[in-house]
Amino acid sequence: MNSEPAPLPGSPLLLCIRVPKSGSASLMRGLEEALAGRRIFYLPNTLDPDSQVSRLQRLRFLRARFRNLFRHYGSFSLRSAWSRINREAVPGDLVMGGHFDFQTARRHIARPLGIITLLREPVARARSEYDYMRRGQLRKPPLRRFDSSVLHKAAGRYDFDAYLDYLFDRRHIYGDIACQYLGWNGSEQISDFFGRHVFHCGVLERSTEFASGLAEKLGCLFSLPHENREPAARPEITPAQRAKLEQIYPRDMELYEWVRSSYYTRRRGDAE
Repeated sequence: MNSEPAPLPGSPLLLCIRVPKSGSASLMRGLEEALAGRRIFYLPNTLDPDSQVSRLQRLRFLRARFRNLFRHYGSFSLRSAWSRINREAVPGDLVMGGHFDFQTARRHIARPLGIITLLREPVARARSEYDYMRRGQLRKPPLRRFDSSVLHKAAGRYDFDAYLDYLFDRRHIYGDIACQYLGWNGSEQISDFFGRHVFHCGVLERSTEFASGLAEKLGCLFSLPHENREPAARPEITPAQRAKLEQIYPRDMELYEWVRSSYYTRRRGDAE
């Protein structure tokens, strides 16, 4: 008897696009529970901005990719992951795992795809990411700090203002990171991009609405585990810091504001 899950009519192959420090770990765990009866295919990280700053970082990136691919597919080749997904995945199955980007997945997976993702207000996201990386970097023994990402090293070395200066000088690499993952480059209307590629999206600050909307679309229970281990209070963002962040993440700001307001309004209108 065939125990493989049947395709879900009208459903795309679902992609969990994980934007860092935007509730992505909680989203992944929620999807694992909600889609326990479906097949879940792993993809590793695909974006590698650090290699544009340091060639040694490319080796670090590939080392992590090889380890994860071998763990999940018994192969060091990303081609094996694409081949298995194209061969075995059916509509309604889920692709997730690392922080991979939509455009890379789109180039290699030959079937309709639907993005599921959570966004976070970019200023809050940037401060959260800095604090997270700085804590992690400073907790490492000094000899292990060499083997860290470029941004972890910068966060460990600089205060927040100097860190923003570092990002600003490299905004062509690290800017608009949410848009890099989702694949929206600003050349088309956000509503058109979402209509073609997004199965469900929301903002972390409206997580209850996100969860209920996704449960409705999936036809099953879905919830976001609450695993917020971040400090209860942070220094307030100064006007100068906000102005700099708006220059580092201009499209991320536009995308977030559209989803926070228009996307939820449009969903209610569609339901009516």
